[in-house]
Amino acid sequence: MSLTGSNVQLLLTEDLSPHKISLLFLIQLYCKNKIPPQRIKSVLTVLIKLIDNRSYKEGDEKIIIPSLQDLIDSIKDIILENSGPNDENIDSDILQIQMIILKSLWDITSVKEMDNNLLNFYEILVPVETIYTIKESPYKKISSRSLLGSFIYKITSAFNVLKFDEIFLLYEALVGYREPSRQFYIDNGGIIESNVPLMQRKQENDVIDDNDELFYKALNNQLADMMDTVIPTTSESIIQQNTKYLAVPKHDLQILLDKQIQLLETNGTPTPMILKDIMTLMTSPNSNTSSIQNANFNNLPSYYYIRYLENLHQCDYNEAFKSLHQYFDYMVSSNSKYFYHFALISKASLHEFFGEDEQAIDSIEEAMSVAREHKDNSALTYILSWLFNFMKNKPQLWNKQTFFNNNDETQLLNFLIEKSKSVSLSLYSMSYNFETLQIMNNGGLMNQYLESIIKSTYIAINDQISTFTKSSETMAMVWSRIGNSQLSNVYTEISIDSTDDVRAKIPILIRLNFLKFYRGETEIGFKNLTKLKSEINQQEDYSLYKTVYIRWMILLIQLNLFKGKYRISNELVEILMDSEIKDLELKHELYLLNIETQISLKNYAKAMKLICDKLDGNLINQNVYLSIKLNLMKCKLFNQSENYSKSLILLIQQIQLGKKIGFTTIVVEGFALFISTLNNLGHYQDSYELMNQVMPMVISIGDKLVISQCYFELAKIHFKFYQDRKDQAEEDEENNEKLFHKVLQYLNLSILGFKDCCHLIELQSCFKFELEIAQFKQDQLLIEHAQDSIDKLKVRFLEEHNYGYA
Repeated sequence: MSLTGSNVQLLLTEDLSPHKISLLFLIQLYCKNKIPPQRIKSVLTVLIKLIDNRSYKEGDEKIIIPSLQDLIDSIKDIILENSGPNDENIDSDILQIQMIILKSLWDITSVKEMDNNLLNFYEILVPVETIYTIKESPYKKISSRSLLGSFIYKITSAFNVLKFDEIFLLYEALVGYREPSRQFYIDNGGIIESNVPLMQRKQENDVIDDNDELFYKALNNQLADMMDTVIPTTSESIIQQNTKYLAVPKHDLQILLDKQIQLLETNGTPTPMILKDIMTLMTSPNSNTSSIQNANFNNLPSYYYIRYLENLHQCDYNEAFKSLHQYFDYMVSSNSKYFYHFALISKASLHEFFGEDEQAIDSIEEAMSVAREHKDNSALTYILSWLFNFMKNKPQLWNKQTFFNNNDETQLLNFLIEKSKSVSLSLYSMSYNFETLQIMNNGGLMNQYLESIIKSTYIAINDQISTFTKSSETMAMVWSRIGNSQLSNVYTEISIDSTDDVRAKIPILIRLNFLKFYRGETEIGFKNLTKLKSEINQQEDYSLYKTVYIRWMILLIQLNLFKGKYRISNELVEILMDSEIKDLELKHELYLLNIETQISLKNYAKAMKLICDKLDGNLINQNVYLSIKLNLMKCKLFNQSENYSKSLILLIQQIQLGKKIGFTTIVVEGFALFISTLNNLGHYQDSYELMNQVMPMVISIGDKLVISQCYFELAKIHFKFYQDRKDQAEEDEENNEKLFHKVLQYLNLSILGFKDCCHLIELQSCFKFELEIAQFKQDQLLIEHAQDSIDKLKVRFLEEHNYGYA
C-alpha cells in the first residue's frame, strides 16, 4: 500500500485511533459476556498483544498500521491456533465474534453515536479508590489498575479532551477504517443503516424528520461558504468525499520507528513502504496531514536516522551524508548535546563504510571526547567497541591515531573489557570475542583463547539471543581452526537455530556452505550459496548482496581451479582484487587464493613475490595464522617447481608452530605437504611411518580434499613398496597381491574423495598413476579402465572450458 499521491490523509494523534476504539469494543464484548466461553482465552491473547503493540503472530513484522481486517484475521488465527482437531464449532464461533465486532462499529452512524458509545465505557471500570465491590452488574467490571482497565481509561480520557473539530476528524477516520469490511459484513447477514431505504427507516424510527435534514444542509452550506469546511454527520457523506483518514498514534509510531532502526542497524531489513510514506508525508511542509491533541511529528529525528541507514545500505553516499546532517541539525536545534556523540559515531560509521578511514578516526576521536566530557561511561564503552572492531580490520591505522600512545590494540582491548563489565553484557561478551581473535592472531596458546571464548559464551547466555548467536559463531570458528569439525558444526547449527531473523542467518549460512564446500559436499555448498545470492534483492540491500556475492565468487574461483580453468580463475581474482573489501580476514583469503592461482598458472616468480611482500610486511606478525598459510603456500610453490629440499625445514617449522597454538587444521595441511615432499624425494619409508601416526588426525579433521591427497600419497608409498618387493621376492606372490590390493584400495579412496570435491586436476593425476600401475602390472583390464577414465576426463575438460564462467 502506497500513500503518496493517493486520497489518503494522515491524522496524527497522541494515542487515539479507530484501531484503539475497535479494541475498546472488543473489551466491552468480553465484559458483556458476548464472547463464547471457550474462545475467551484466544480473544484475551489478541487483546493483550495488540494493546502492547506486539504482532499477534510470532515473527510477523509486516503489519505497520493495523486495519480492521488485521483485527478480525488475528482473532481467527489465534482461535485456530488454540483449537483442537475435534473442535466442531470453531468456524461458527469465529464468525460470531467477527460479526459482533463489526456490528459494534457499523452501528455508529454519526458523531453523536460515537460520543455516546465511548462515554459508556466508564461503566465497565471500577474506580481506582475502590477496594471491594458487590457484583450487582450483569456484566464484568474491570479495575482501572489492570492492563485492560488502564487502556480503557487512557483512550476514553484522551477522547474526552478532544475539541469540537477534532471529534469530527476522528469520526471520519473511523468511517474509513471500517469501510473495507462492508461487503464481508453484509454477506454474512449484517445490516448497515445507510443501505436501508429511507421510507423503511421512517417506519421503523419516527425520529427522522425531513425538516431537520433540510436545516442541516442549509447550515452546512453556510459553513462551507464562511469557513471553507463542512461537517459530515453520517458515514455516507464522508464516503462521498472520497477521502480516507489514516490515524497514526504518536506512541505507536515511535515504537515502530525504534524497531525499524534496530532492524536496520543489526540486519539491514528494508523499511516497509507504508512506514516510508507516513514519514515522508509527516516531514513534508505541504503534506496532506491533520492532527488532533496537538500531535506534532515533523521533527522526529528517527525519520532522518532511518533515511541515513537506508541510504547507507544502498551505498548512496550523498543522500546518506545529507540525511545524517539533518539528524545533526535536529540534535543541535534541540540542544541535545548529551546525544551528540551518537551522531558522531554515525558519522564515523558513514566514513568507514565508504573507505574514508582517517575521517572516521577524526569523528570517533571527537565522539570519545564528548562522551568523556559528559562522563557517559555507557557511550564511551560503545565507542571503544566500535573503534576496536574498526581497527582490527585496519591495523595499519594504529600509527595514525593519537588516543592511545603505545599504538597497541592490547591496551585498547583491556580498557574495553574493564569498561564494558559494568555497562552492557552484550559489549562485555563482544569484548571477549575480540580478545579470542586477538590471541589467536598473535599466536597465543590454545588454553588462553579457549578461556576467552568460554567467558564470552557464558556472558552471552545471560543476555539477548543476538549476543549468544555472535558468541556461538565465534566459537564455531575457533573449533574449526582447532580441528574439531563436530563441535564446529554443533555451534554453527546453534547459531542458526538461535535466531529467527532470516537476514541475521545469512553470514552463518555462508560459513556453513563454505564448510560443506571444503569438506567434500562441494557441489551442494556451491549451489546453496548460488541460491542464497539469487534470493537477495541487490537494489534493496546492496551491502548484503555484495557480502554474499564476494563469498560466492571465491568458491567459483576455487571450483575453476579444481577444474583446471586457470585463466578464468585469474580473471575472476583480478575482478575481486579491484573491489573494495572491508573485512580483513576476507582480504587475506582472497590474497591466498590469488597466490594459489598464480602457482596453478606456473607464474612462480609472481607467486613468490606476492608471498614475500606479505611476509616481509610489518603487519604479518599480528596474524600468525596468515603467516603459516603463506609459508605453506611457499612450500607448495617449491614442490610445484620441483625444489623439494627447500621446503622440508620450512614445513617442519610451520607444523611445530601450528601445533603450539592448537591449529590442527593447518597442522594437517602441513603434514599432507610434508608427506608429499618426502615421497617426491624418494623417502617412502619415512613417509609411511609418519603417515601411520598422523592419518587418524587427518581423518578427524574432515577436510575431504586433504584426506584424499593423503590417500593418494599412501597409494604411491604402497606402490613403491610393491615395486621393490616384486623385484626382490617374486616367490612371495600372495603377500605381493595383498600389497597391490592396498595400492588400489588407497587409490580408489582418493579417487572417490576427489570426485566429491569436483577436483578434476587431482583426478587426472590419479588416473595417470593408475595407468602407470596397470602398465607395470601388465593388467590389460586395469590399463583399459585407466585409459578410458583419462579419455572421459579429457572430454569433461573440454566441456568445462566451453562453459566459460558458468
